[in-house]
Amino acid sequence: MLMDLRQPALTFPLIPTGSLIQTNSKLGHELIAGPVVGNQQVVGHKEPGPGAYPEYIGSAMQRYQITRVIPPVSNGHGMASWQRMEQQFGDPWANLDNCQHAARKAYYGVPDSPTVNGIALGAGLCLLWLASRN
Repeated sequence: MLMDLRQPALTFPLIPTGSLIQTNSKLGHELIAGPVVGNQQVVGHKEPGPGAYPEYIGSAMQRYQITRVIPPVSNGHGMASWQRMEQQFGDPWANLDNCQHAARKAYYGVPDSPTVNGIALGAGLCLLWLASRN
């Protein structure tokens, strides 16, 4: 096997495949770490517009700053997490099916969004307060 040693080294430290990556985004953007392709690591995530898709980590980190990485509990879990993310590629982004839903469905196997849950709780409490005033 021939290797091209002229390629630049990885610019980011490797994150274990299948890790849940949390960022500094106002609404808590989340991604799933994927494998190394060529000489760059790939992440999978869902954004308004393109929906769910893979992207080189260097490109994604120009828009987001990593605040927390939750590694998979095993290699098998990491591979299953990445496979569940891959299965979502091409799915559209929606308010109730956003980046957190996609990443948590991949990592935990169950879609969830703390942001949507918080908004729903706030709306519910507002409705209860309005109903109690009448």
